Amino acid sequence: MAGNGKNGAPLVYMENITRRFGLIAALENVYFTVDRGEIVGLLGDNGAGKSTLIKVLTGVHPPTEGQIYFEGQPVRITSPKVARAMGIETVYQDLALVNLMSISRNFFLGRTPERQIGPLKLLDKDTMNRLTVEALADIGIEIRRPEEEVLRMSGGERQSIAIGRAKYFGSKLLILDEPTSALSVGETRKVLGYTQEAKKAGLGVIFITHNIGHVYQVADRFTIISHGHKVGDFLKGEVSQEEISQMIMGGPVPERLADVVAEREAQLRRLSEQMADRAAPIVIRQQAQTRRRHWMIAGALIVLVLAIAGLLIGGGAFSEVEPTPTITPIPTVSAADLPDQVKTALDQLANDPDPGRRAIAASMLGADRFREWSEAFVEPLIAALQDPAHEVRAAAAKSLGKIADPRAIDPLQQLLRDNYSPVRNAAAEALQVGFDLYCSDAEGCKPKGALH
Repeated sequence: MAGNGKNGAPLVYMENITRRFGLIAALENVYFTVDRGEIVGLLGDNGAGKSTLIKVLTGVHPPTEGQIYFEGQPVRITSPKVARAMGIETVYQDLALVNLMSISRNFFLGRTPERQIGPLKLLDKDTMNRLTVEALADIGIEIRRPEEEVLRMSGGERQSIAIGRAKYFGSKLLILDEPTSALSVGETRKVLGYTQEAKKAGLGVIFITHNIGHVYQVADRFTIISHGHKVGDFLKGEVSQEEISQMIMGGPVPERLADVVAEREAQLRRLSEQMADRAAPIVIRQQAQTRRRHWMIAGALIVLVLAIAGLLIGGGAFSEVEPTPTITPIPTVSAADLPDQVKTALDQLANDPDPGRRAIAASMLGADRFREWSEAFVEPLIAALQDPAHEVRAAAAKSLGKIADPRAIDPLQQLLRDNYSPVRNAAAEALQVGFDLYCSDAEGCKPKGALH
């Protein structure tokens, strides 16, 4: 656990890892480490959190809290592809092998060597077969024929291909998920032997299993997890299989080991400060690179915006277009052309002292027969909306509604606040009849379709 990797740092150091799924904490403040050339048995009951810890390490689930260090450097493992590129290889129970393909094709699955003949690229089967035999032989695995289909192989032989593949492609950490499940005694012995060969080759190995007897034969250290919390790290010579089994099922740490395990956990937590100190220059350099990248992107965006703006300005997109004045002719009516009745009504509206006769004159000016001369008396009728007599104001409002001249809209809206309800009703009716405006205290005057 002290670390035998680069600069004395462990191969993998997971610091204060917490992973939550909604309100459920699958992992809580877990510290975990693996060295090069070390086999660590990761043990726990179903639902203990060991699979979640491995999924965090392999990029399936990002940690909710915590930091992962790989070879002494802080890393963000965002996907299994990133984990594999770093040298973390996982051998699952189903092995991820294609049954109908040959051993060599499975060995180089996704990394097949090719040979080029002119413009064509062909599968280099001879090289694949030769390298497969050599790579498997390096860890003590002998195969009959590399062209043989995986379908014809036993479970232990299939495990050997997956382990050999991880070793050959430069993996630094090998994760074995239940590698001995459903294997015979002989095949189990072979897989355990392959695991030892991977250790001798310098790989760190995480061995996940429910079979304590199998992992006890090969592991150097055991990490036990229960209900998302780490129970402790135990060296092989410190605990028996029975004690491990008891702790997996929720039993306490043996009394003789309580202080040792607590000190070991404290030492592991103190290691986080050392890892952070070692990683500080790297973090600073990464932050500087990130800032430079952000500044370059921002600079490129500014240049792009300025270039687009220049093109638009050059094309006249922002040039102010002088509006062409539109002259609306206002019809004029000569007083000499007005009928005598209109002249009399206008004079009466303006000068008669009797409010009754003024109201009659205002009503007369709204008659249909005088519509062609309405331009001559719109303004006098608007002025009559301010008449002291409420009957005159009401009569003028009704006539303006019939004439429907837009100049009357604002004065009619102001008349809606008149003290006399007959005047207010006349103004509302005029706005509705002449201009299709419907008025309410809450929304003012709007076209009928715009009211809620």
